[in-house]
Amino acid sequence: MAEKILRKGFVYSLFSVLVIMTLTGLLSINANSDIDKNLKMNIDEKLRTDELFYFKEGAKQDFGRSVYISGKRGVIALIDDILKDGEYTDGVASEHIESLVETGVYGNSTPALMENSTIEDWAFSIYSLGQLHRIYVGIDIISTGVSPYDAFSLALSNDVNLSVVCQIFGIQFNDSATSESIIEIEAIEDPFISIESYGYLRQIITRCNTTKYPYHAQKISTVGVFDYSGSDNWTSGRLSLDINDPDPSEKILVITDIPDGPNNADDFRGVVSENVSDDESGISDYIFGASSVVSNLSGLGFAPIIVMEGDNVWSSYIYDELNESCYFIDSLGPSFLDRLEGNFNTTAKYNVTNSTIGIASFISVIELPEELQNPYSGVDFKYFDEVSGKKIKGVTESSPGTDLAVGFLIDNDHISLWGLSGLDYS
Repeated sequence: MAEKILRKGFVYSLFSVLVIMTLTGLLSINANSDIDKNLKMNIDEKLRTDELFYFKEGAKQDFGRSVYISGKRGVIALIDDILKDGEYTDGVASEHIESLVETGVYGNSTPALMENSTIEDWAFSIYSLGQLHRIYVGIDIISTGVSPYDAFSLALSNDVNLSVVCQIFGIQFNDSATSESIIEIEAIEDPFISIESYGYLRQIITRCNTTKYPYHAQKISTVGVFDYSGSDNWTSGRLSLDINDPDPSEKILVITDIPDGPNNADDFRGVVSENVSDDESGISDYIFGASSVVSNLSGLGFAPIIVMEGDNVWSSYIYDELNESCYFIDSLGPSFLDRLEGNFNTTAKYNVTNSTIGIASFISVIELPEELQNPYSGVDFKYFDEVSGKKIKGVTESSPGTDLAVGFLIDNDHISLWGLSGLDYS
């Protein structure tokens, strides 16, 4: 029992000694003003150093977000000005966007959209924030660059030098920040079409869904025996893979084999079958023996228009792309930046290695006033460049003499580029 008491007393004594030693040390520090001052200065300097470092890192992270906002607004501000004046940008479009991003200035004015939204504004806000924390901030804008990233987006690069200084302790951090932003051009109005059509056509840039429309038109079968009710030997209609389709009259039935006995095959506008020996009784337009045609058309996200032309079977989305006014990549067309300058093709200054950046859309001629309706290609930049075109089966007409997209034509360059020979006619 005595041993336990002694051990407890020993522990208590050690604790007492430690407390007394600590108090003595603190009293010694308080008694020595020089030591106290040095310790306090060291702690303050360490805290200040950390504060400056994290302030700098925070500014760098914020830089990227700010650049993206400035870039998006710069593009929209330039387009707004073009549409307001009804004139293309004077000079290089990419340089005007760079100026708007950095300073907010276009020509001799600052668009309202760019107020408090430039890199200079960001730099001043960081400087002001530093002042609140007794930190001197210096930011130098080194460079700003705008160029095509791909057909539907721009690459915006920015470099700045950044310094943060605490003059009390003589602490300074010097660093640089680089931002690489991708600015999407979708959901922005296309000034090219607006200006060229004198404002009668207004289109928002929306990319054609390549899952829905994987191609413009494609030949999917080139063999078979055929017969047509008309001498032109072609017809077209929306694809149906179901012989019991409840609405068959305007559709083309594509089937492996027409079943024996009573069936609905003769209710369709046309029939394409893989079986060369099917019974054609009652069927006005048909192609039999079209190999692999069902597998070639199965699994599509959206039913195309099928064009039966001689013994050829085509799958076409051109009519749907026209109705949707969507934009597609076009190696012959102007890039987005070229459209801001009023160019009808992609100019050398905007070319991107191993990437096609030209874009285009189909336009509906009948939406223009009569005096502007001409027999030109329905590819937008070709139409406004007054390039003539040819009718396209399954688009201009659904069958000979039956109008579909009235006045729609495609120029020879695109007929060749897209492999449409056989669909074109005069």
